[in-house]
Amino acid sequence: MRKRISRKLRGARFLFIAIGTIFLITLPISLSKETINEEHVIVQIAFLIICAVLYYLFDKAKVVEFDSGYMYITGKNSREKIPLKNVYKIKLTMIRINNRSMWKIGYYDALNIQKSVRILPKWFNKHFDEFVDSVKAVNKDLSYKSWSHSFDFDQ
Repeated sequence: MRKRISRKLRGARFLFIAIGTIFLITLPISLSKETINEEHVIVQIAFLIICAVLYYLFDKAKVVEFDSGYMYITGKNSREKIPLKNVYKIKLTMIRINNRSMWKIGYYDALNIQKSVRILPKWFNKHFDEFVDSVKAVNKDLSYKSWSHSFDFDQ
């Protein structure tokens, strides 16, 4: 039975579409006034760009699940099935969303190429700890770091 260890973040992209649409509608209104407030227009454009970037990041978010022998990574247009023995690194990153830390999972794909996926574990869920224990049982060479610092460039 598959257990999901990551949150489904793709749905949050619609929030940024809504916020971006509001800024897109108010921008021509700000530009059509006799005296244009340049600071107001710059702030609107900056927030529009931020909404676009956040939409892109949430749109490419992946769902990570695991069972007794495999890790499954499901993206917008892709699916990968990775044996747990191919996971070589589980590492805490400094990125925090809603007081939850993101984790980076490094693995070797079917062609033995190093890849990684970042996840935000589900709240009040022990599946992530079970995943770590399952990988540790299969891969004795696992690099597991439950801490991070500002000079850690492998985020």
